[in-house]
Amino acid sequence: MTLSVFKAMLLGLLRDRGALTMVFVLPPIIYVIFASIFSGTAGGELRLRVVVLDEAGTAVTRRLVEAIQQEPSFHRVTGAPRSREAVEAMIRQDEADVGVLLRHDPTDPKRLAIAPFLVIGDSAKAMATPIVAGQVQRLFGQKLPDAAYRRLFADVEQNFVPLVPAQSARVDATIEAVRQASVGATQDKRQGAAELVEQVDIKSTAVAPAAVVYYAGAVAILFLMLSAAQGGMMLIDERNNGVLDRLIAGGAGRVGALVGGKFLFLLALGFVQAGAIFAVAAALYDVNVVSRWMEWAVITFSAAAAAAGLALVISAACRTRQQAQTFSSALVLILSALGGSMVPRFLMPGWLQTFSWGIPNAWAIEAYHGLLWRNSTIAELLVPIGLLLSFALVTLVASAIIVWRSQRT
Repeated sequence: MTLSVFKAMLLGLLRDRGALTMVFVLPPIIYVIFASIFSGTAGGELRLRVVVLDEAGTAVTRRLVEAIQQEPSFHRVTGAPRSREAVEAMIRQDEADVGVLLRHDPTDPKRLAIAPFLVIGDSAKAMATPIVAGQVQRLFGQKLPDAAYRRLFADVEQNFVPLVPAQSARVDATIEAVRQASVGATQDKRQGAAELVEQVDIKSTAVAPAAVVYYAGAVAILFLMLSAAQGGMMLIDERNNGVLDRLIAGGAGRVGALVGGKFLFLLALGFVQAGAIFAVAAALYDVNVVSRWMEWAVITFSAAAAAAGLALVISAACRTRQQAQTFSSALVLILSALGGSMVPRFLMPGWLQTFSWGIPNAWAIEAYHGLLWRNSTIAELLVPIGLLLSFALVTLVASAIIVWRSQRT
């Protein structure tokens, strides 16, 4: 009896393509996505967007600028900010992940007490600032060892004992030899981070921590898609019950009205669901939704519309509820993993960040995060909002066309 039950269940699994997909195909896909993200982060392949401002303009700082721009782990940002305020603006507007200010020549004996390099990051990307600070520190020691030694000797001379002219001459000759030998060298010389590099994170107007603000939007779009997918399956039930056949007889207008009515219901459901998530975020974690409720409503309307459109086009294309359930679950998980609902996009490798910008989850998260963390205006969020609304319109029209054609054939 036991073996018979086992055999029956095995045959049922082998005959169910959806179940086979969920068991054997989807888990490896999700694993590959997360492995791609975290292997890049751990293996030094994380390419952060770094903008550099050379306020000193000396020979040493120009060499360091060149070294930073040639560093393969950094992604060079287009644009040339002329002030610290401009660098901070680029970070707030998400045009750069981290800014590096070269405030003065690190070998200047009169300014040894002030860190010559200032690394500015966004507290929403807490890992980025120390990563870049460590890389700048490494580049200074590796690519400019002569400057590192000169800074060391300047510190000795200032705080311990001054060098006589003959000693200074020998030091200069030694440092010049080090500079000549350093061309193409790979030695790793390091200075103390507290003396060489200062780290600063830009603070947001938000009271809540960065991760709390980020995941409010990330969780909202994830569950908007999941709940819309479940609600959209009513379209399959009505097809199987013959309701669509009767509507087809009444003309294409009735099919459009049916699909449109379901779209409005899913849109309203998603709006209320997102409202519940952000209400909890505001009540428990002080996420500043109330003062920006109008902009929040526009973003939520757009995100809920995109989720509703995606759910309807899936239900229209699938023949059975089981097919729709399997396909929608797999698709939502993949979109959520790639779009930033599970892992912030800035942690992804560069190619994956570019690819993920074509996913609705990324548009919604970018809009929510821009509004609630970077305090962006609605005009600055028109791109992600426009993408969400365009996606909703295309999927809504596509679902109506699929329903009409499937019932006519």
